[in-house]
Amino acid sequence: MKTKRKLKNIASLLFLMLGVPTLTLQAQDDVLAEAEKLNTGMNKEVYLYVTEPVVPFDEVAKVLPDHMDFVHKIENQGTMIMGGQTTIEGASDAGGYGAIMIRANSFEEARRIADQDPMHKTGVRKYTLYRWNINEGELNVRLKLSDASFVID
Repeated sequence: MKTKRKLKNIASLLFLMLGVPTLTLQAQDDVLAEAEKLNTGMNKEVYLYVTEPVVPFDEVAKVLPDHMDFVHKIENQGTMIMGGQTTIEGASDAGGYGAIMIRANSFEEARRIADQDPMHKTGVRKYTLYRWNINEGELNVRLKLSDASFVID
């Protein structure tokens, strides 16, 4: 209750500073109810599988072409949101973890997708599966119409 009262006081002060007539108490309640809905974040549920090598990198590299075909396939299907590799600080190769964010309706569905990845099918990498509730953040995409290029900031 104290938080709502503080928000009402802040909202009233802002309206006065901006020269906007003060809202009625009911209108303030309505504004706060909408603000609370927005303040819960995006609450978008996706799945993330984080992979790590279980064999030397030269063995992982042999599976890389098939893995990239798989990644392009699930990207084109709209299943993959984004993915990529990590590099351990000081390392000269990409022998670290990888992560792929996917759309799925359940852990079971996400696991079926991750199990199809050639890296996992061949056993050169293992993965841990997470459900990720995305609530905050910002993604900016700039599309240049003249040359059909884009930049993600």
